[in-house]
Formats: sequence, structure tokens, C-alpha cells
Amino acid sequence: VKDVLLLGGIIVIMLNLSTYLGLITVAILPVIAGAIFIFRYFDRVAYRKVRTRLAIINAFLAEHISGMSITQLFNQEERKKKEFDTVNKSHFKSLMEQLWVFAIFRPLLDLLYYVTIAIVIWFGVKSIIGNTLAFGVLVAFISYIDMFFRPLQDIAEKYDIVQNAMASAEKIFKLMDEEEEKYNSNEPGVKSLEGTVEFENVTFAYDGEHKVLKDISFSVRPKEKIAFVGETGAGKTSIISILTGLYKIQSGKIKIDGRNIYDYNLQSFRKKVGVVLQDVFLFSGSILDNIRLFDESISREKVIEAAKYVYAHHFIERLQDKYDTVILERGGTLSAGERQLIALARAVVFNADILVLDEATANVDTETEALIQKAMERISKEKTMITIAHRLSTIRNADRIMVIHKGMLVESGTHEELLSKGGIYADLYRLQYELGDIA
Repeated sequence: VKDVLLLGGIIVIMLNLSTYLGLITVAILPVIAGAIFIFRYFDRVAYRKVRTRLAIINAFLAEHISGMSITQLFNQEERKKKEFDTVNKSHFKSLMEQLWVFAIFRPLLDLLYYVTIAIVIWFGVKSIIGNTLAFGVLVAFISYIDMFFRPLQDIAEKYDIVQNAMASAEKIFKLMDEEEEKYNSNEPGVKSLEGTVEFENVTFAYDGEHKVLKDISFSVRPKEKIAFVGETGAGKTSIISILTGLYKIQSGKIKIDGRNIYDYNLQSFRKKVGVVLQDVFLFSGSILDNIRLFDESISREKVIEAAKYVYAHHFIERLQDKYDTVILERGGTLSAGERQLIALARAVVFNADILVLDEATANVDTETEALIQKAMERISKEKTMITIAHRLSTIRNADRIMVIHKGMLVESGTHEELLSKGGIYADLYRLQYELGDIA
């Protein structure tokens, strides 16, 4: 703003000194404006490359620092160093491209400055010879030309900074312009659920085109224990994503207690659906806060009661500070089984009416698996339970087992019924038996 006001003031003074020379000087402004317009385009393109490649470096570092142990175990240091050199040089190249753009533009302003002075001196001397201009006016005019270009040069430098900021802002605005999730906040909160789940001809694709689930239909009764099995990529985990309303289906209906899931107040509905994932996410903080998710309205006694209910209390008591033990980000100081038990305690303490477990026993030892199974048996007597599993030994006692194959529900029944059919489930069971996953 200061530079623009200064520029405007200098133009007014120059026109007052000599309208003739002032108009000649002002005539150079369209050329400068054109140069700035061209500079703006190439500078923005260059800064976009810089920001994109800087993001690649940050992502590379975040991924490889967290996976450092794997890199070291498999002696991949040299290869990863070469990969980093590649992305780093790519970033360096983009920075140099941006510097070249500015290195061409800034000298161009200097060239215009000297050309303007030369033109003004030429016409000024002719006016002096013709006795239409005083020599002192010409000297003053040349001084004002120097003052005229100084704010232009400052504006050019600031404009470069603005282009950098705009390239960065584009990434932020792209995220902010994403359509917000609609929580139906005007709907009344969900106090409790009976636990009835119905899928009616549900079709779903993450990208809207490639179908992950195809015309799926099933129903779950309150307090029923069902399980989904199938090969990797069949669509089992996608069922969890749409059951909790994280993604919208393309066709069909999902009903909870007879009501369309998208008609609920989603924030309060999700509190009634407990999800225990294979990779449990824990925050930096105490075990107490991770179970109650930093909700201080939930008492310590209630947390301890929930931990006892899912058989997590015994291992927590062995820790140095017990429930006040501070764990690292993502629970790095706890085993996979201990994290699963904390996640189960979390679901119980929030009194979820529907419990969904995604490969909850996939990465745990036999002893912890037995504890989790025992906890699941206790919880299933009071809540609707949906389990997704690869290890068929963990879902033998399910009321119903549903087999997902290539996004379709192909078989349904009890463990014995599915074995007698001799279909996909029987093949999976026989394969795991041969591999020793089933005792």
C-alpha cells in the first residue's frame, strides 16, 4: 500500500513539473504492467512446483523416519539414500526454476529504468534546446524517475513473496473447499440403539466407479453375533466404513433400528457404535485418558470398571504408573494385544450398543487372543457384535458367518452349515487348517 501511494504521488509531481515528460514516463507503465502479468504466470507455476516437491520431501521423511527399523533390518539405507537424493534434487531443480524466473524479471525492470532515463534525457534535451524546458526541471525529473522505479522494484519483490504465499494457499484452500460432512445436527441425539442392522441392496465405490460392494443385503438382530470372512480386498472393511457413515453409498439403504443411517445425528450415532480396528490408534497421554478419550466427565472408577470387564485391568496394574502411565504416540510402548484390550475398554466405557471388530486378534499372541475372545464373549451377551476376521478359529461361535467374495455376499450360515456346503468358506477353512492356523 505504501509503495502504491508513493508511486501515485511521484506521478502527480512529475506531471506538475512537466506534463510532456511526465506523459512520456507514464507511457512506460503498460510495458511494466505487461511484464508483471507475464512474471505472475511463470512465477506462480514455478512456486506450485516448489510446494508440490517440498510436500513430497516431507511425506518421504515422515514415512521413512517412522519406518526406519525396517530400512535398517533389510539393509536398504543406500537405496533409500538414493531415493531421497532424487526427490531432493527434484525440489532443488524447482527452486532454481523459480529463481530463474525472478532473475529474468528483476533485471528487466532495471533495463526499463535505464531506457526510461535515456528517453527522458533525449526529449528533455530537445526541449531545453527549444527553450520549452528549464535545465533544472530535467535534473529534478531524472531524480524523480529514480524515485519512480524504487517502489516498482519493491512491489516486484513483494509480488514474488505473494506468489509464494498464493501457491501455498492453494493447497490449503483445496482442502478447505472439500465438501463438509453433514452431521444432521438438527436431529435429536441418539440415546441408545436396539442394535438392528439392515443392508438393502447396498452398492458402494470409493471413487464412484469401481464397485467395492455389489448389491449386498443382510440383516442383524439385536445382540446377535455375526462375522464377515473373505479373501483380502473382498470388501469386508468397507462394510465398517459405510456402517459408521464415513462414506456414502451409491445405491441401496443402510438401516439401523429401521431408520436410514443418513437420517441420524451422525455425531451422537457414532458414539453408540464402537469400532476396534486391527491397528488401534492411541494418543500421546496416559492410559486413563486413552480409554476415556480425554473426556474428564468419565470417572476413573468407570474406566477401571470397563478395563476389568474386558480383562485389560491385569496388565495395566503391572505397569509402573498403572492407569497414569504415559504412553508414546500410537501406543509404541504397548504390545498389539494390549492396545486391542484398551480399544475394547474404550468401546465399553462409551457404552456402545453395536460393537464392530476388524481383525481384532490378527496380530496378538495366544494368551492375549484368549483374553480378547473372553472379553468378546462377555460383551456379545449385551450388544450387537459384528466381527471381521481372517483367522476362522476366532469366529467359530458366531451366530452367523457371512462370506464376502469380490464385493458380493455369496454364503451365509453357521460354522457347521457352511462347512457342510463345501463352498468358499469350507475351502478357506481347509486351507487354514493345512497351514496350521486352526488347531
